[in-house]
Amino acid sequence: MTSPFKALNPDRSFYIVAKDGSRRQLDVFAKDDETVFVVECTHAQDTATKSVKQLLDKIGAIREDVVTAVHSTFGRDPKLKVKIAIATRNVDIRAADRQRAAAGGVPIITEADVAYFFKLTSILKSAARYQFLGRYLKGEKVEGLRTRVPATRGKVGNTTFYSFLMSPHDLLRIAYISHMGATSNEDLETYQRMVKPTRLRSIGAYLDRGGTFPTNIVVNVKLDGLNFNIQETFGDTATGTLDLPGQYGSAWVIDGQHRLYGYAYAGRDADEDRSVVSVLAYQNLPVRQEIEMFVDINTQQVKVQRNLVNEIISSLNIDDEDPRKRLDAMCARIVLKLDEEKQSPVRDRILTVGQKKDNFQCLTLTSLADGIEGNSLLGSVHKSGGKKGSFRLIPGPLGTLSDDSAAMMKKATSTLSGYFAIFADGVPEHWALGDAKGGYLCTNLGLRALLVLLRKLIVFIERDGTRVVSLEGDDIVELVRPLAQHVVNYFHDASPSDVARFRNRGSSLASVDQNALQMMAIIHTANPSFDLPEVKRYLENQDAEGTRQARIMIDEINQILFDDVLTTLKAKYGEEKDAWWLSGVPKAIRIEADKNYNNDNGEHERWRYLYLIDYLGIVLHDSNWELFKDRYNFYGKGAKATLVRWIGKVNKARTVTHHAEKGPLSKDKVEYVRRVHELVKRHILGGEPVDGRKQLLFDESSGDGVN
Repeated sequence: MTSPFKALNPDRSFYIVAKDGSRRQLDVFAKDDETVFVVECTHAQDTATKSVKQLLDKIGAIREDVVTAVHSTFGRDPKLKVKIAIATRNVDIRAADRQRAAAGGVPIITEADVAYFFKLTSILKSAARYQFLGRYLKGEKVEGLRTRVPATRGKVGNTTFYSFLMSPHDLLRIAYISHMGATSNEDLETYQRMVKPTRLRSIGAYLDRGGTFPTNIVVNVKLDGLNFNIQETFGDTATGTLDLPGQYGSAWVIDGQHRLYGYAYAGRDADEDRSVVSVLAYQNLPVRQEIEMFVDINTQQVKVQRNLVNEIISSLNIDDEDPRKRLDAMCARIVLKLDEEKQSPVRDRILTVGQKKDNFQCLTLTSLADGIEGNSLLGSVHKSGGKKGSFRLIPGPLGTLSDDSAAMMKKATSTLSGYFAIFADGVPEHWALGDAKGGYLCTNLGLRALLVLLRKLIVFIERDGTRVVSLEGDDIVELVRPLAQHVVNYFHDASPSDVARFRNRGSSLASVDQNALQMMAIIHTANPSFDLPEVKRYLENQDAEGTRQARIMIDEINQILFDDVLTTLKAKYGEEKDAWWLSGVPKAIRIEADKNYNNDNGEHERWRYLYLIDYLGIVLHDSNWELFKDRYNFYGKGAKATLVRWIGKVNKARTVTHHAEKGPLSKDKVEYVRRVHELVKRHILGGEPVDGRKQLLFDESSGDGVN
């Protein structure tokens, strides 16, 4: 195999001259345009433990001389990065030596590593050199890699991106395409899945014929503090020059792997080639967004088998040194595992490959991964007491006491699969609905609430001293099963309106927490010993007697509105041939009333099938607003829909007051109904004008309140 380095000593008779005039022998000296890699070798006839202390001592002694010799021979512009490593064969290095080597920044290259990079070179050709350097110079700055390009900077949400043109050979030096943290056969398989040598050869030939690609290569630059020199700004967009990092392996290629690595197969000389490629570079795109973008691009542009994409995603670096990135990656991978494993109740229901959403396949990776991380089920990251800016991962209940990513993911996947199965097996028809009408539990919001509930169930279980982090997944599931079963029983007997109450709370995290609290209240009702402080506070805030009073008041409000609306419309449009009904009531409301009229075989007049919420549509109808606004505006100023939103809020309270099994209203909501009841009697029934300049009602985030 031809070395991808530009200079390499032919044999071991290679020396440098030290400052004192003595000669220092080096086993391997390899140089390219940015780096010099020096390797000291050691081996044993048969595999055995061996100390490399002498080699480490030698490296310590010659390091300065090597750096000086390199710079005096090759110059300091650009300043070459010098790295000294140890290569071993049949050597089992002692732990103390490994620690010393790591502390001194001396990589240890085994025969397995060498074999790996030989194979990788057959896939990536000369670009394999950058993967080699990226592994052994990880996180180290390399002056010769720094590149400045004209660029445009913008933002998508909280994520910064840059758009620019640059040499593909410069991009190759800092790019990588595998997330794996170690050299292994599994990692080679990842490369082979993400770049096909046959396709790279054809692209190389296309480039040699003068071919170009007009589309962006999309990368994620995983570094803080990129230097962007602004020249002009246009709103949130700026133009200027961007200094790309002098660091190997700092840009993961999200899209364009074949277009980029095809240049390694082209016959053109990198030093002479003046080609440029268009690059869209995100900065520190979060892991889960990176996954979703990769999946979306690689399944919408080209047909890619579902299993293949999942395998590619599974190459996430779950052993990243930064525990924040490691936790992100593990949570995402757990969700993907839940989508793959046969026993998982959410198998094939997570949108990981850009398919069109339907009621069954309605779950998203981001929502579920956020739910796992947000509830600290796998663990939580805290600032370390060590060096500034360092963090550590404290394992959560679904984690393990050992810092073993694979073991943590296995336990979490097993636990969540078993926990979700309690609900999937208990209410299979409901579970199968997904987010179709009548479904709730197997939706993003439903599973998020179940994840909150799981964390609270674990808190309750641990009150007797049980340490869930030390248990197996099956044991955790059996501990929470009796409590979770009460929620299963509720949904087994739930009416459509019961389910709708959970679904209609909204999609905010506050709504998720509210639904989880409702589930905990269900458990408490069946098992009063389940008395976590938040459950007690939630129940204490419920007003049972006030709810009974609110029911009576809502019925009175409904009757007053019915009489007032009909009287007003008849006066405006007349009663002949039901003109008031046809002209004053929106068509959609009439159609729905007619349905109920026909279902009852005409037992009552059509308008007797108007509901409380229908008055909102009637009042807001364009031709009606002037008729009602002076009596129905209880909020003062604003858009007309906001001025009468009290009707919708009272109707929402009615879904609780008229369905006792849904639990009582909170004290705030009872007070709100009471205040609306007073205003309706005074201004709509009593005819007292409303002062439109004064806000008579207000809404609080925790519920509806009044001034």
